[in-house]
Amino acid sequence: MSEFHAIFKVTPGLQSYEWGKKGSDSLAAQMAKECVEGFEVDEEKEYAELWMGTHDTLPTYVNSTKLSALLASEPERYLSPQVLDRYPSARDGHLPFLFKVLSIGKALSVQAHPDKELAETLHRERGDVYKGEWNELRLRTATCAMCEEVVPV
Repeated sequence: MSEFHAIFKVTPGLQSYEWGKKGSDSLAAQMAKECVEGFEVDEEKEYAELWMGTHDTLPTYVNSTKLSALLASEPERYLSPQVLDRYPSARDGHLPFLFKVLSIGKALSVQAHPDKELAETLHRERGDVYKGEWNELRLRTATCAMCEEVVPV
């Protein structure tokens, strides 16, 4: 078994949606400027989400390798035994969460995410709409758009 090695620098992805904060007012853009090589903030563009995880839509990279491919190459080296036991798909490079930093400039609709069993069923039956067969575990902290106060959700 390889030596457990769980910490390394990642390059996250950045999503732009019309509800995001513009330019340098966006925390997601500020963070991307620090950790995405070559990224420059466009002051006219909305930046809504910084993603760190193994979601196929906007994968995270370690150097030029997708994080999912790196994890799948040596799961015991990069993931704890507890994660591997509880989430079998982690051995294939799928993390059981998607870490997002949100920069909200406009009101958002409420989103609901299915549990694991329903996510697998929806993906199997309607894979064109439900892209992933995993649920999204959520740890939420909202930043108040008016006061920049951190509020647990």
